[in-house]
Amino acid sequence: MKTSRQRLLEYVQAHRVVTVEDLSRALRMTRANARHHLAILKEQGVVDLVGLQPSQGKGRPAQLYSLSAQTQRHNLDHLVSALLQELVSSIPVDKQYSTFRNLAQRMLADSLPESGSQGAPPRPNPNLTQRLYTAVRQLNEFNYQARWEAHAIAPRLIFEHCPYAAILPKHPEMCRFDGVLLEEMLGRTVIQTAKLEPDPRGAVHCIFQVGK
Repeated sequence: MKTSRQRLLEYVQAHRVVTVEDLSRALRMTRANARHHLAILKEQGVVDLVGLQPSQGKGRPAQLYSLSAQTQRHNLDHLVSALLQELVSSIPVDKQYSTFRNLAQRMLADSLPESGSQGAPPRPNPNLTQRLYTAVRQLNEFNYQARWEAHAIAPRLIFEHCPYAAILPKHPEMCRFDGVLLEEMLGRTVIQTAKLEPDPRGAVHCIFQVGK
C-alpha cells in the first residue's frame, strides 16, 4: 500500500505544478497534512516552491509546488531502485550485512583521491573524535548534511538529509546500509535511534548512536 507521501509525490509528478488546495482536494487529506508532506519533500530536495497563484478573492496567493530541477534531471532513482531490488532479492538475509559492508568499502575507496581500485580505504584514525570529524566531512560529500554531537551515553551522528529519500519507501534496507557505512568509517558499531523523525522546525532527521 502506498503511503500518503508517495501518493502526494505521484500527484505532483502527474500534474507538474500544484497547490496545497489541489493536493488536499485530490488526495482527501487536510491542508495541514499536505503542507507537512510538502515541507518534508522540500527539505529533501524533491520538490521546490516555484511561484504564487494569484487569489481570486481577498485571500493570500496560493504557493505553487513542482518537482525540483534536480529530481527532474535524471531517471537514476528508478534505475537504482530496480538494481537494488535485483541485488537484495538475490542475496539471503544472512548475507546482506557482508554485501553492504563490501559496498560501503567500495564507496569509501572510490571517494578517495586517486583511489582507483586499491580496495578498502585506510584504517580509521585511533582517535574517535578525529574519526567523527572525518566521517562528517565525508558524509557531507555524499549529501547527508551530517553533524555529530556529544551525548551522555555516547556520541551521536545526525543526518539532516537522506540521499536515498526517493527510494527509501521501497528500500528500507538503505537505513541498514547507512549503519554499515558508519561502522566502516568509525570502526565502531552503531545503532539507529531515530528514522526520519521531525525536529522542532518540522524538518526530518535520522540519528545513529555510536557504540563502545
